[in-house]
This record gives sequence, C-alpha cells and structure tokens, in this order.
Amino acid sequence: MTNRTAADAASDWMTAKNMETEANRLRLEAEAELIKFLGAKTEGAESHQIGPYKATITGKLNRKIDWDAFHKMDIPAQLAPVKYKPELDNKGLKYIESNEPEVCKRFCTAMTIEPAKTSVTVIRTEA
Repeated sequence: MTNRTAADAASDWMTAKNMETEANRLRLEAEAELIKFLGAKTEGAESHQIGPYKATITGKLNRKIDWDAFHKMDIPAQLAPVKYKPELDNKGLKYIESNEPEVCKRFCTAMTIEPAKTSVTVIRTEA
C-alpha cells in the first residue's frame, strides 16, 4: 500500500507537464531545422531518406471562405466547391432540454452521448 497523496499526484502532473512542454519545444525546433535543411513544398508531401531515418515534410494551405462574398456570387450550386455540414447546436440543445422536454426526448433518440476525456489542470499557487 502506498502513502501517496493528491499533492504527490499534483506534483507529478506538474513535472510531467513541464517535461512534455520542453519535449514539444525541442521537437518543433528539430522540425524547423529539418525544413531548413530539406525545404518544404507549399502544398504536398516530399519524403527524404536521411541515413536510417525517413523524413516526410508536408506543406499545407488553409483555405477559408468569406461566406458573405460567396453568397453574393452567381455560381451554380452544382459547380460551387462547398459542402454544408450539419452539426449539433449545443446551445439549442440546452434550450430544448430546459424548455421543450418532449421535443428533446424525441431528438435525443437520434443522438449518441458518451463521456469525453476529463480535463485536469494544475497550477502552482505558492512558492
């Protein structure tokens, strides 16, 4: 049996989080150095054999649409390169939970609800 306390676990969490942050910083530095040595495409992947290592550098572009401008364009719907993706409106769900229980009961038969990962944050409050 161990005599560990919540304070021990919080201390271990803080140590691990600091190690994780440092490891992430070192990985990002190594990635930047590899890109400097090998270059990167604006978009697309390129693999490089470096001794016993294979490094793949993938360039990406983030594309966003100005929806107000898009809706003013005269582009036929079948040619418009856009998708409309339904998503759950949590604010609306909370409203029907509180104000429309019968609607909520019916709606919830189409939902799957699973617990998400519980979040833990630890900060040092004293020296």
